[in-house]
Amino acid sequence: MSVTIRRMSHFTHVSGIYWKNLKKQSIRLISNETTKKEKSINDSSKMNIPASEPGKFQAATLNKFDNSLIIQNVESFKTAQPNEVVIDVHYCTINPSDVLLSKNLYTYEPKLPITLGYELVGELVHVGKNAQDKGYKTGDKVIALNKERYGGFAEQCIAEVGDIWKIPSNLRSVDAVCLLNDYMNALIALERVVTIDENDIILVNVGLSGIGLAAADLATNVFRSQVIGICINNDDAILIRNRGVFASLEYNEKKLLKRIEQIAGDKDIKAFLDGDGGEYFKKILKCFTDIYKSGTSLKNLLRDDNFTVVIHHLSREGRVVIAGAAATKMDAQTGIEDGSFTITGFNLNEYRRKEPESYRQAGEEVLEFLEEGLIIPIHSMIFGLHKINDALRFSSEGRTSAKVIIDIKDKERVDVAKIFE
Repeated sequence: MSVTIRRMSHFTHVSGIYWKNLKKQSIRLISNETTKKEKSINDSSKMNIPASEPGKFQAATLNKFDNSLIIQNVESFKTAQPNEVVIDVHYCTINPSDVLLSKNLYTYEPKLPITLGYELVGELVHVGKNAQDKGYKTGDKVIALNKERYGGFAEQCIAEVGDIWKIPSNLRSVDAVCLLNDYMNALIALERVVTIDENDIILVNVGLSGIGLAAADLATNVFRSQVIGICINNDDAILIRNRGVFASLEYNEKKLLKRIEQIAGDKDIKAFLDGDGGEYFKKILKCFTDIYKSGTSLKNLLRDDNFTVVIHHLSREGRVVIAGAAATKMDAQTGIEDGSFTITGFNLNEYRRKEPESYRQAGEEVLEFLEEGLIIPIHSMIFGLHKINDALRFSSEGRTSAKVIIDIKDKERVDVAKIFE
């Protein structure tokens, strides 16, 4: 028996055996309640925040790596270029790349100073000629995925017309802002590898980004398959259980295989844990779940190009689809062992550049799913713009995969989502 692995175009190579830490310094995935209360370094109350000025907007700017973002007043944008729009930002999410860029741990080094944040919702205040020709006008509520320009941690942001979508009037901005990055990643990755059937078992490794949560939501409530979710902690396991998954598990290295075998037994598909096929399945599973082990570097935990999909064919019972965040082998000089396998990690930004029409169509589809009530994006916390450093610290501590939102209008806000209270 062998593992069938289909390769997706525009994907980044990820090896499935072992990987090395990129940094000596590691983080603890789950902090206890005492530690949570004591982490007050760089508290936003200590920031020197200027008063607002007429004709200017406030932005949270990164001037130095691994340091606090600084609130600054910036000259307002007076107009937009033909292919651009100016957005009055209401909400912006924190994504893994924002955390890594702030620490200079991302796949490229940004030029400083920079205003981070790329997934945002707001109202159009200036609309370029090309954008007008596509039906956009001042006052439209839009969501933007500004994956190359960033700029969302600010009261105003410039985006290209190809990176914005109109938001249906019946959708809440606080829900829409959590939508595109995670659900587009999961939708495109799943659809380009496999046509999902209602009888499929899909094993989703949720990881630390919201893409895993989105994949579980899509597979369960759009594709109607039976999902087994593996989560970093019990809170995330409860989150996806409440979305209707077949089973959800908090990661436990010693118990995980036994619990999966029990679930498979209930479905009468134990064969994928037997013989050579079972050994391959265990290797694949290890490639995914190694992200939870102690000593994992922040860079590996928060990678945004390691959402992978693998099809494991069974001898009689069909197949199991394994999807989610995978551990990465970063040392390209190390030889591949006998019996190893290679999987691929999806890169949405690269897909955007090479398949712009399909990229936009995926955005339209997930907006339709949300409007129809099929999917429900999840957020954990909302921080006001002036609490941006607290929000970044919270995002880097790995407490949950659910989104963190920055409220640009209510600058001092700190709210816990009701599902986490």
